[in-house]
Amino acid sequence: MNGDENGDETEPTLVFPTLRRLVTALWRGVRMRCPNCGGGKLLRSYFHLKPRCPTCGLVLTRGESDYYLGGMMFNIIMAEAIFVVGFGVMLYATWPNVPWNVVQWVLAIGMIGFPIALYPVSQIVWLGFDLAFRPAVRREIENEPRDTPKGPYNV
Repeated sequence: MNGDENGDETEPTLVFPTLRRLVTALWRGVRMRCPNCGGGKLLRSYFHLKPRCPTCGLVLTRGESDYYLGGMMFNIIMAEAIFVVGFGVMLYATWPNVPWNVVQWVLAIGMIGFPIALYPVSQIVWLGFDLAFRPAVRREIENEPRDTPKGPYNV
């Protein structure tokens, strides 16, 4: 645990979350709510998150320059999962006379459309997953920038 003289954590530490905590954070993310507090309106536009949660003030990128990579990973995983389930359902529903041309076109269009449709959801679900394993610390909720050095002039 990283902390200052008062015992307040300044950096997120890795913890093993309870199932309830993980499911709560992911469920809030799927509903496009803040995984930390459950507040809403996290999107500035379809492809951009607001810098902070308007309810609790959590920094949505957690102060890391490459934080979007986790959201991209979740986007790919969710799109592929929908593809596999969709393919399985179509195969099962039409077996033995599978309309392969229809399957090919529907799933190809879906593989282009799903990542675009799931982009904002995947960013917030990633944040929920990350918060379940690295709970927010005071620095991430208050307005203290990550790289500001502590000193007598900038306390």
